[in-house]
Amino acid sequence: MIIRSTRFGDITSSEDQLITFEPGIFGFENHHKYVLLQLDEKDSTFQALQSVDDEDLAFVITEPFLFKRDYEFELPVAVRNQLGIEREEDTQVFSIITIRSQNDITINLKAPIIYNKALNKAAQIVLESVVYSIRHPLTKGGS
Repeated sequence: MIIRSTRFGDITSSEDQLITFEPGIFGFENHHKYVLLQLDEKDSTFQALQSVDDEDLAFVITEPFLFKRDYEFELPVAVRNQLGIEREEDTQVFSIITIRSQNDITINLKAPIIYNKALNKAAQIVLESVVYSIRHPLTKGGS
């Protein structure tokens, strides 16, 4: 299948590469299917989550542990059940990056994306019990 993207051009993807966000991403609840794109062949720090249904909708994401070494939280049982997570190694955590200007780049640590790689299902959750910011300054390897 061909997925159109205003930022990345036409993307060839198969149905089994699509990630389903059953509840959607906060603010974009009507968009449920995305494809994960590698932004740089040599550096996997940043990736893009491109909507299948809206060529203008894409998020820059990264693994939050690269930027906040002490980032941790308990994954709620309800989320594990919702995503069918049985093994920790099938799970990947991402955070959305926001670029407001060259000097104002933040990472959303308050609402991570939990991805079950085995089933290609994902959900964005809000961490209630921990104090993380939705606008944490982006600095590599920080704490």
